[in-house]
Amino acid sequence: MLSRRRFLIVVAGSAAAASMPELLTACSGGDPGSGTSTTSAGDAPTTLQATILRQGSGAYRRLGWGPGEGFTVRDDLGVTAGAERARNRRSILYFAQLSDTHIIDDQSPGRIEYTFAQLQETGSTRAQDVLTVHVLDQMVRAVNAVPKSPVTEAPLAVAVVTGDNSDSRAHSELRWFIDTLDGKNVTPDSGSAGDYQGVHAWAEATYAYHPDDPSGDLWGEHDYPEYRGMLAAAVKEVTCAGLDVPWLAVFGNHDITWIGTFGTGSATLDEFVTGSHKIATPSAFSGTLLAAQLPGDANLQRAFTEAFASIGSQPGLREVTPDDSRRLFTPEEFVESFFDSPERPGPVGHGFSDGNRRDKTTWWTRQQTEVVRFMGLDTCNHYVGAGGCLPEDQYQWLEEELKKNSSRYYEPDGTPREQPVDDQLFVIFSHHTSWSMNNLAADPDQAAAELHRGEDVVELLLRFPNVIAWVNGHTHTNTIIPHKSSVGGGGGFWEINTASCIDWGQQSRLLDIVDNRDGTISIFTVTLDHAANPSSEGSDYTQERLASISRELSANPWFDDPQAKLGKPEDRNTELLLEAPFDLSGVSDADLEEHALRAELRQVANRLFAPSAL
Repeated sequence: MLSRRRFLIVVAGSAAAASMPELLTACSGGDPGSGTSTTSAGDAPTTLQATILRQGSGAYRRLGWGPGEGFTVRDDLGVTAGAERARNRRSILYFAQLSDTHIIDDQSPGRIEYTFAQLQETGSTRAQDVLTVHVLDQMVRAVNAVPKSPVTEAPLAVAVVTGDNSDSRAHSELRWFIDTLDGKNVTPDSGSAGDYQGVHAWAEATYAYHPDDPSGDLWGEHDYPEYRGMLAAAVKEVTCAGLDVPWLAVFGNHDITWIGTFGTGSATLDEFVTGSHKIATPSAFSGTLLAAQLPGDANLQRAFTEAFASIGSQPGLREVTPDDSRRLFTPEEFVESFFDSPERPGPVGHGFSDGNRRDKTTWWTRQQTEVVRFMGLDTCNHYVGAGGCLPEDQYQWLEEELKKNSSRYYEPDGTPREQPVDDQLFVIFSHHTSWSMNNLAADPDQAAAELHRGEDVVELLLRFPNVIAWVNGHTHTNTIIPHKSSVGGGGGFWEINTASCIDWGQQSRLLDIVDNRDGTISIFTVTLDHAANPSSEGSDYTQERLASISRELSANPWFDDPQAKLGKPEDRNTELLLEAPFDLSGVSDADLEEHALRAELRQVANRLFAPSAL
């Protein structure tokens, strides 16, 4: 029998479909010209049904469908899997995580592709750098294609992006990122409209992949194929689907420091990245540019400024069309950009609040349901380096926020505390993992402040049994590890680290927090490939095919181990068991049904009124 709530949503959805059929058609992805997948990928929306595997054994490997992958049950926290849990379970919250989208303005002078000539490592340049918007749009389509949990059929409520939203800290990249998620059409082009100006087209940049003719470059030596016309297609407008659910975001190191590693920049660097010269081949100038961005050496900064004054005569540079949109954004501008976003899919600020704008803080907390609170951390070192840390003020804020909704917790010495407050389940989001938070570099010109390592954060979180998960990115690898508590007789939380949208396998993750009604919780995790077909075959450069090509290119770096980024089976599709930190029977089925109703109505409304549909 339909409940009143279920009846209302059925009626609302039917009315919307009857009154606006043309919008539903546009939002459903049925038009092949929109770039939506019309292949068998639609029959296998998650890796539970089918996986994408590298085929063959040559130097360059194509991709194809592989078998689906079931759930691996993990009881590392010492919780026994109840025999009746599948029959009794109910969803508390179903959400998506995307990470490390690394949207790239490939034509910007602020790129450091030339370092690949010496380093040959991921991050300097990739063969797929021009296709990041196409991949993100296909990832959005993949998330939208699983509107209900594969486990409980609970409606998708929200998506969280865990940092490295941009790659070069450019305003252009950040704008493309936000607009793609919001469903605005994006033209991933800067400088001269429709005229690609970058290393992937310049013959002297032999370290870079040249899709029009790779025969003379390093990538061609490793059997990377020709995709003639790909660059011209890559800078055309992308029709973006936009998420059907609200989305939230946190900072990544690429959103704080230049190229994710170097300092926050200078006026001279801004002049360079927005200017009319781009480095094509390594030279003395390029070495000066990199060295000068390491903070703390005024002599290097001065050397770069002097070199920039004679930039027109410097060897190894090409003239390009200048573009002010390539300038580096500040942390305050990053936060402000998330308020330049339409009402749908929302929410306003995408996690950041007016308090963040006023106080210039870069972390947030959000009541996601009546019993689940999200906390978005900024684990980036704002001075220099790719590794993370947590400053003392944010560490103290985190501790106080956890206390507010924990009826029991432990002091640092293990002393138990109890208090009469309403309990919440905490899910922590950040860019860095616990094991990548070891960067204690500090600006000597600022007042000394303690910086906490990842192990300090783990120790803090373990004092609060209501923390059930820490969800993050940064490593571009699927990894799930348990953190078992040594106080209070057990408990702990799961650290869930998810791969990237740019490197192989270009995956995201779906998570469903489930009450097993037996004193335990299961967190189901499902890896999600983007919606484009694994095969790159075709004659036209549709949006979908460009994303397919990107994934294929990402699977073949000879200088890396791409397969390791997928993780082991226990890092992908899992059921993560843990003790319920408090009695969840107080969360009524009616409350959960109300949450489900609101989530489904938001999905319907966002599909109908997204910018791409109007």
